[in-house]
Amino acid sequence: MSKKKRFGISEALTRGLSETIHVVENNAGIFRNIILPLSRIELDPDNPRKLAIDLTDVRQGIRPDDPLYARKQEELEKLKELAHTIKTNGVINPVVVYKRGELYRMVAGERRCLASLLIGKQEIEARVFNEKPKNFELKLIQWVENTAREDLTLAERLDNMRDIIREYQGQHGQVEVTATLIKTITGLSLSQTTYYLTALNAPEDVQVGIQNGSIRNLDKAALIAGVLSSEVRQQLMQACVAGSSLKALKSLINQQKMIKHHQARLSTSKRGRQTAKINMGTTMKAAVIKTIVDCVISKKEYDKYLDIFSRVDWMDLRQTTHAFRKLIELLEVEMVA
Repeated sequence: MSKKKRFGISEALTRGLSETIHVVENNAGIFRNIILPLSRIELDPDNPRKLAIDLTDVRQGIRPDDPLYARKQEELEKLKELAHTIKTNGVINPVVVYKRGELYRMVAGERRCLASLLIGKQEIEARVFNEKPKNFELKLIQWVENTAREDLTLAERLDNMRDIIREYQGQHGQVEVTATLIKTITGLSLSQTTYYLTALNAPEDVQVGIQNGSIRNLDKAALIAGVLSSEVRQQLMQACVAGSSLKALKSLINQQKMIKHHQARLSTSKRGRQTAKINMGTTMKAAVIKTIVDCVISKKEYDKYLDIFSRVDWMDLRQTTHAFRKLIELLEVEMVA
């Protein structure tokens, strides 16, 4: 199984995004760091991290009849790991919130909030925006937070990127979305934003594969999205589920291209004078000839020739050539008979 690819950002990008956040903070109004009661925090339903578990589940327990029981239990186990770290080392990075009536709406850090509740904490350090950041800046902050510190699914990453693009267009009009534009907005490399754009514009079957978790890797998603044949895309997605590496997927695509190329050549209409014989071609690999011979004599009607070819030294190109010619002679006789 291929090694799971982790998405991260470089130190330079982290620094650049941090500067972006500071600009957002200054534009959004005065902010301050305070110790905030966990009881006054509410989660953001539009956060790109689509957690199934919520505050009620953590405080009161997950109901056995909950239709998302299995998923929530899995998320709960992961939260317990984070809770252990918080219990040992505390919350290293404050959660980010903004005031919303009498409560505080979470911008980033909901896993830290839920994990703190698990270990019985009553309060948490928070960075508070007195006013809600503009939608575009809000999505950027959430993207930075999630990309820098947590592993999102590919579906969540793409949903987050769609939100960022939508809010950007809301501020700047319906500008054309290019890899260069996404690079400018997010600070990612051009190659990575190209993959994002390809995945965002992927055919419907690939989009479904991303949403249901069949495709979990951005590079693989972009590769499959670029394949025109829906049949080949299905084969590639099945290979993803089986754990095929990116290299293996590229190899499968090359094989399909080769098959299609040969099919096209075989179906090409005849031109010029009709040939009187078939050119069998040449090869430098004796294993190719041995494979052809083995395939023929494995058939019941031709197994009588097993002894003839059992004495061939397939490492000797001269003997291999004679063996292939002999096979053709025998088959011609068989066809006449």
